[in-house]
Amino acid sequence: MTDLISEAVGGRVVACNDEFFAEARNLLQTANPVWKEDLYTERGKWMDGWETRRRREPGHDWCVLALGVAGRVRSVTVDTSYFTGNYPESFSLEACGVGGDERIEAADWVQIIPRTSLSGDTTSSFEVDDPHRVTHIRLNIFPDGGVARLRLDGDPIPARHEVCLDDGGIDLASSVVGGEALDASDVHYSPPSNLLRPTEPAGMWDGWETKRRRGPGNDWAVFRLGLPGAVDSLEVDTRHFKGNAPGWVSVQVSNDGQTWEVVVDRAEAKPDAVNLLILDRPARARFVRLDIHPDGGVARLRVRGRPDPDGAEKLRLTYLNALFDEEGRRFFQTACASTNWVDRMIANRPFADGDAVLAAAGVAFDALDESDWLEAFAGHPRIGERGDHEADREQSGTADAEGSLLTALAEANKEYESTHGFTYIIYASGKTAQEMLDIARSRLGNTRDEEMANAAAEQRAITETRLRRMLCLGDAR
Repeated sequence: MTDLISEAVGGRVVACNDEFFAEARNLLQTANPVWKEDLYTERGKWMDGWETRRRREPGHDWCVLALGVAGRVRSVTVDTSYFTGNYPESFSLEACGVGGDERIEAADWVQIIPRTSLSGDTTSSFEVDDPHRVTHIRLNIFPDGGVARLRLDGDPIPARHEVCLDDGGIDLASSVVGGEALDASDVHYSPPSNLLRPTEPAGMWDGWETKRRRGPGNDWAVFRLGLPGAVDSLEVDTRHFKGNAPGWVSVQVSNDGQTWEVVVDRAEAKPDAVNLLILDRPARARFVRLDIHPDGGVARLRVRGRPDPDGAEKLRLTYLNALFDEEGRRFFQTACASTNWVDRMIANRPFADGDAVLAAAGVAFDALDESDWLEAFAGHPRIGERGDHEADREQSGTADAEGSLLTALAEANKEYESTHGFTYIIYASGKTAQEMLDIARSRLGNTRDEEMANAAAEQRAITETRLRRMLCLGDAR
């Protein structure tokens, strides 16, 4: 399973009600907790963890944490090492999937571990049986006390920009998309799994370093890509490794883990630098082997490329099926603003594949009445006006239009609304501003019923394109 919450993968504290004796950020440290016998601060005994003051009123203490890697939580470890007379009697854990911190206050928290007793100076692990994609958790301790470390392990469920290729390459090996280290010649100082962390390297300890090689040969590590695909470049990051970086690196790729192709042959590796390696041609890979000559340390490995469509679609379906209901509604509202349509789509989860999503969308549209369609139409900005990201992308044909043309479009929008009673809807992708204006004028003479049918057909097409983009399905099949 993947570390979802430590500081090494970007986990952080969002808020807590009290950290009088020791800061909550200590919960996320990767190093094991330590005891310092004679160390005190101006507030009391120094403790390596999160510790609140002694509670003198009803209630309990809590801390909200953001996962560094969003995903399904499968295991939780609560470590109370060195907290012997000051540990909580019990704890519970709640989760939500709101994404951004700004939406925490409105979050619907779901309990994934009920109130459970704790012991002092122990490490306890708990299995979690909850299918949702989690972005934040709330640790409740009853009534107060200290916890040294909190660990969450599970399955990464990445966001769209981490899976779908728009501009530039996706990091196919990142732990965020499920990449993992399989084997290595040497892990004396630190493991190669550190190379796949999504964060910037913090120091030599935050990478992979081998012992000094005294015999022939070289060190190596093998990785399974989270997203198989066509690799076109790699970044071998040696930052913080100044006198102990490898002299050279080689890279091999494989589709089966047995047959290997050399794509980089002993390229110079500069110390304390991000070494960019561009392949002569894209190489399809499911596995990557990094050879360092002869030994040394590497901070991060990025494997850039274009993911296979099937792999990207599978991860996006996992994402959609794992969303909490409210987040699922937000997902579908991006495609269509009709409440009834969105509710029907939520009710159809889980989906087996992308085609099942598109089929369900069509069935849900078939069940809408006029009020539902009008609600869907109202979710679109007028042609030529700024909207959300999706609408602006679709209306890119108006971005560079002359002022007089935009004025004519605005007038056509008003006349259309006055005539038919709803917003002019058109599948704008790929159309110029002049084309959209000409079509608007041509539809002014239609009856309202004809335009309801036309607008509904356009809404269906818009929604399908949006769903394809959101699910990394590519062009219409």
